[in-house]
Amino acid sequence: MTGTDGNNTATRNDGIERRTNPHLRDLFEYAYRIACPMLESGLALRNAGSAHFLRVVLHDSFPDLHPQDIAILSVSVERVFMERRKTKGQ
Repeated sequence: MTGTDGNNTATRNDGIERRTNPHLRDLFEYAYRIACPMLESGLALRNAGSAHFLRVVLHDSFPDLHPQDIAILSVSVERVFMERRKTKGQ
């Protein structure tokens, strides 16, 4: 299937960027470096309340981002951290 869906995002077979938040992609590596010390300490991985703390840290670093964007960024940072950790065998 080719084309776009109702959200103006391209499907996978178009070869066109399908993400709807490219501005978050631009900020991701910087956000990852900010969050990495907290994630490496294990704080965010042990505690349900730590997800909130990660969002606070990201919000402090990116005060102009919408709260929904902060939530998307925090989930993405945690997921990539876990994947990178798996590949390192930790």
